[in-house]
Order: sequence, then structure tokens, then C-alpha cells
Amino acid sequence: MRSMTGYGRASLPMEDISVFMEITSVNKRHLEIFVTAPKDWQKFEYDATKLVKSFLERGRIRISISSVRNTEQGKKPTFNESQIQEDLNWLENFLIKKKQPFNITPELLLQLSSNHKSEPELPDLDKVSEELEQALDLACEELVKMRKAEGKAIKADLTERIDRVSALVIEMKKSSEGMVPEHKEKLLERLRQSGLSIDENDDRVVKEIALFAEKSDTSEEITRLESHLEQMKETFELEGSIGRKIEFLLQEISRELNTFCSKSARIESTKIALEARTEIEKMREQSLNIE
Repeated sequence: MRSMTGYGRASLPMEDISVFMEITSVNKRHLEIFVTAPKDWQKFEYDATKLVKSFLERGRIRISISSVRNTEQGKKPTFNESQIQEDLNWLENFLIKKKQPFNITPELLLQLSSNHKSEPELPDLDKVSEELEQALDLACEELVKMRKAEGKAIKADLTERIDRVSALVIEMKKSSEGMVPEHKEKLLERLRQSGLSIDENDDRVVKEIALFAEKSDTSEEITRLESHLEQMKETFELEGSIGRKIEFLLQEISRELNTFCSKSARIESTKIALEARTEIEKMREQSLNIE
């Protein structure tokens, strides 16, 4: 079991620059992949998307590719002097036309130089595409490792809750036993208190008991609940994407609990079912983060 939340990072050192590959993922019903890369490497998006699909099946994935220039420690930054001079000439002519004074100050030079700090020149994509794929591969492995670790914690929590719900279903089953004979006795007692002498074998009494037995029979719901809970435990052990199946099973369990509550004629049984439904709702929240 893996969650859909994770982060991975890898670096790719080159001669003049270092490239950093970052990948993040969050919840998403389907798989969505967004790639942010330098303009010269935008064609890498197709290969990146294809590679990520071999690792992941669900989630919103963001891949960021950035680069920085390698500089020696303590080395002063270099500026493009010709570009700065060109800007100064343009600015001087502009101010002359506006009849404004023109003064060169250190602050002005720093501002112009910061505007023209050149981005690292990137090698052709064809020459580094293999290295980029390797870096993304490492980042994906790191992300998957994190998703597995979080998935392990989610699995432990869900397993504990499933065991709790299973115990509650057993209680629901026991608390529902003997409801028909109990209803029959209460019905006859009410008739006697009303002064009506009706035999318990009277057709009207038998029909009333039969209708109650049909309406309050929760055996099918209990059987389906036991089956769904067992399927949940089996699903936890499956490989690959299991999030949607878990969501479906939780939806079915919730539906059976609702039906049980509508049929139950005992307050104690209903309370137990409501407690089980509370656990299922908590599980449904957790399941939204399962791949």
C-alpha cells in the first residue's frame, strides 16, 4: 500500500552547471503530470511523463527541472560589461531627450548588472536526455520510497479500524437475535392490555409477525458486511493501485450499515451500527490518500 503524497529530489552535476530534479505528488483520483523545465529542454516533458507513468498510477505529480551555474568558492561574480555599457548609452540618450540629468552611480551599475545576469547556458537536450532520465529515475525512486513509508502507516491504521468494525459487526449480529419472538410477545401483551382476546395463532397476528420478521431481518446485511470486511483485508495485501477498490468497498460497507440501521428495531443494535459507521467514515478520509 502506498500513499499519494511524497517528494523526491536528485541532482545532475555537469561541467559548468548543476541540474536539480524535484518531483512532488499529492492526492488526485487519476494521474496528472506537470513538468516545469528550462525553455531549451521543454521537449523533455514527453519522456519525463512516460517515465513517471512507469512508477506511479495515481496522484497529481509536479516535476521541476532547474539549473544553477557552478562557481568557485569566493569567486566574485562577473558581469556583462558590454551589455551594461549599452544600457548606459540608451539611458543617457533617453534622459537627454527628457532634459534630465544623467549620473552614473554604483547603485545604478549594480541594478543594471543584476538585470543582465545571464542564465546558465544549457547543453543540447539530445546530449543530456539520458542523464536527465537517470536523474528523474532517482527522484522517482525517492518519492516512491516516501509514499511506501506513509502507506505503511495508513495500512496499520486501516487494519486496526477494520478489526474494530469486524468486532462491532459481531455485536450487531448478536444484538439482533431473537427480535421476532420478542416482537410477538410485545404485540400480544399490547392486545391483552387493550382488552382484546386474540389467539396468537390468529391469522392477523401471524401476518403481523411475518411482516415484522421480513422488515427487521438483517441477516443479509450482516453477511454482506462480513464479506466486504474480509475483502478489505485481502485488498490491503495487494500490489499496485488499490485506492479505488478500497474506496468502493468502504462505500458498500457504509451502505449496508445504513440499511441495517433502517431495519433495526433495537436501539442497542442501532447504536452499535452507528459506531461502526463512524469508523468507516474515518477510513474513507484516509482512503483518499491511497494510490
